[in-house]
Amino acid sequence: MFLAKKIALFFFLSLLSPHPAAAALSPPPAPLARHPTWLKLLHFDRESGQSEILSPDFFLASDGRQNAEAELRATLAAYAAPWPEDGNSHARCRFPARYFWLNQQLHLPDYQPVPAQCRALARWSLPEKTQSFSLFLVSGYLGNPASVFGHSLLKLNTKAQDDQAGLFDLTVNYGALVPEDEPVALYILRGLGGGYQAGFSDRYFYTQDLVYSRTEFRDIWDYELLLTDAQRTLLVLHLWEVLGKKFAYYFLDKNCAFRLAELLELVFDEPLLERAKFWYAPVETLHRLEDLDRQRRAAGQPGLIKSVRFIPSAQRRMRHQFSLLRPEEQAAARAVIRQGPDSLQEHLAELKPERQAEVADSLLAYANYRLTAEQPEPSAAAKAMKNRLLPARFLLPPSSGPLAEPPALPSPAAGDKPMLVSLGAAYDARQQAQLRLRWAPFIQESLGRNSLAGDELAVLDTSVSLGGKEDALFLEQLDLIRIRKIKTNFMAEDGENPWSWQLRGGVAEDEGRYDALLQFGIGWAWQISPQLTAYAMTDAAAHSVEPYLRLRPQLGLLAGNGGIKGRLLAGLATVNYEGDAQPFLSAELQAGLSAQTALCISVEQAERTALTAELKWFW
Repeated sequence: MFLAKKIALFFFLSLLSPHPAAAALSPPPAPLARHPTWLKLLHFDRESGQSEILSPDFFLASDGRQNAEAELRATLAAYAAPWPEDGNSHARCRFPARYFWLNQQLHLPDYQPVPAQCRALARWSLPEKTQSFSLFLVSGYLGNPASVFGHSLLKLNTKAQDDQAGLFDLTVNYGALVPEDEPVALYILRGLGGGYQAGFSDRYFYTQDLVYSRTEFRDIWDYELLLTDAQRTLLVLHLWEVLGKKFAYYFLDKNCAFRLAELLELVFDEPLLERAKFWYAPVETLHRLEDLDRQRRAAGQPGLIKSVRFIPSAQRRMRHQFSLLRPEEQAAARAVIRQGPDSLQEHLAELKPERQAEVADSLLAYANYRLTAEQPEPSAAAKAMKNRLLPARFLLPPSSGPLAEPPALPSPAAGDKPMLVSLGAAYDARQQAQLRLRWAPFIQESLGRNSLAGDELAVLDTSVSLGGKEDALFLEQLDLIRIRKIKTNFMAEDGENPWSWQLRGGVAEDEGRYDALLQFGIGWAWQISPQLTAYAMTDAAAHSVEPYLRLRPQLGLLAGNGGIKGRLLAGLATVNYEGDAQPFLSAELQAGLSAQTALCISVEQAERTALTAELKWFW
């Protein structure tokens, strides 16, 4: 039997030999080298004709980065190479996913997914322990230019009985390797131009939870995927191959979302990145997964998504716990935060005994929140709050039940897709009738289908009009960036910034001239009801046409009920340096017509009246 195996292995390798006699016996493995899965395993980019992995040790052939067939031959030849003293350096240990897939195609002799000599791979042990994969979408974060549009992570779920929260499951992250204290402007420029290298790294989920949920206070949506055993094994083994390997990083397209979607494409038949040309945001992967899941289930096939779970940030949990307290209990808790933990007994004594534990639990949640938020060097006051509250809590009766979870926010993938195309008609007294075409590669509108609570983020929002007095085509408006942040839920005792703000930078047509502008506004917002929010802001703007500096105080109302949302805005805009101002009033109403379309009607009254109606498509 042993001799037969050796003869079979010798015959198998002889077919791969570049010797002319061997080539005459069987066709070369060129079709296999062009197989989509092999090219995906190499991260081979067809347009550039080479792998996007920069690390030389990812390739076994000298020209393996540019030559997929040479890399295939070298990979197969290395399979039978003698085992070195350090088995971890053998190709079968370094590239287990390649051999797992090749075994499915060629039935390699004596194949094992994790050979005994691969001690490092065996210690990693995830091929046996991983029960499922989850794709995480982390909400946007304005504190980091690369995370404004959100972030993606891939989690390997073991579903261990002693770790039901999955805190010790590994998560795979893709990020740029940025030097410490890199200036923000240089960070943005290099990130846009591919000036950084990037790579995959793995960490326990609790470290990611500490950063995203408990320090940056970002919500997470967990999409658990439906994969077969073979798909799951191939993906786990390929993660081992690419951990620590270097890629070029581009903020706009070849980013975390792109690379993780690329990993999933290895095991999915359908493409996820067919529209990733110049721009790719994390939410786009989830929109694509949702679409494919619906298509598969409609065709009677297994879907791609097993479940969607909302993981609220630590800040959202803490605030929700406070919101469940009665008014007098909230007042007592806030007084303890202001006056310090020594006042706890005084304020608890004012409450009913059966409710004192609820207040103490809320204060403990606040203390834990502050300790984490102030890492790595929490203040003495934060430490004292926790240390004094704990023994006081032990003297109170146990809580009646587990702490209530905040209501789950809908996934961003349940809302409008991020790219906007619209066609509309406009009329104003100066330009007469116009046909308007609008496009934005990424937009989250306050009037759209989302859970942004009045926030807005738009990039390269461009409007081009045809018509007017000159009956010509002209650029009406280009917003390079437009952000609105409405804050209605904050704790003054926490020292949190209570301000709502908005930012806009771009170009607008102004009576035949183009006016470049940079505008920033700040103010307050109030949530009157779940469907109604009011805000007051004052904008200060720099313009390229006179007057060069302008102020724009305003009052706004945001209302929404189901698929219909509206905004009313009224204020004054200065027109010279003497303080003269022009009043303005605008109103917008948007109704969702389907999952991808909406109708928006707006009217604006300033120096003239303008009426616009547009049909929007979200892609």
